[in-house]
Amino acid sequence: MAAPLRIAHTHVHSLRLGSGAEALVARVLAADGTPGFGFALELDAAAARDMAAWDALARARQAPLAELLGGRRREEVPLCADAGAAALVDPFASGAIEQACAAAASASALALLAPHAHPWEITFCAALAAALPAPEVRILARGSCSPARVAVPRGPGIGIDWSLEAGFAALRWVEPA
Repeated sequence: MAAPLRIAHTHVHSLRLGSGAEALVARVLAADGTPGFGFALELDAAAARDMAAWDALARARQAPLAELLGGRRREEVPLCADAGAAALVDPFASGAIEQACAAAASASALALLAPHAHPWEITFCAALAAALPAPEVRILARGSCSPARVAVPRGPGIGIDWSLEAGFAALRWVEPA
């Protein structure tokens, strides 16, 4: 799947999370110099780069991700431990944003999987869920589901609070030559 904008430079770093799990964190620089950030907890660099490209596009346009995907349809999203009868979508695969939008067009209910229940995953799912046209969208997080509802990010980009993992701030991003 092609990136939603022209990427001039990409970095991908492996990062040990506070939980001990490993993540790939990607940074892209769009051709206009706008940075974007993404991650993958399943070690799929293509998914992390795709997410970073969407983040850069939204930051360049000073809009939340939901606005780029057709507009905000909800302000918060239920967080559940069971998908029920909802169609299950993995928003952390390469090309997942496009796949989720396509699935939502034909489903009455969707569940976006946050397999590790990490705050970054839950925030990304909420940002994506805000724009999906399915009448019912929920986030499926295995284990504890507290809080019961997640607010949709309002800031530009994908809305993730990168300070939640101390290792992210310690990354040294090399400027492109």
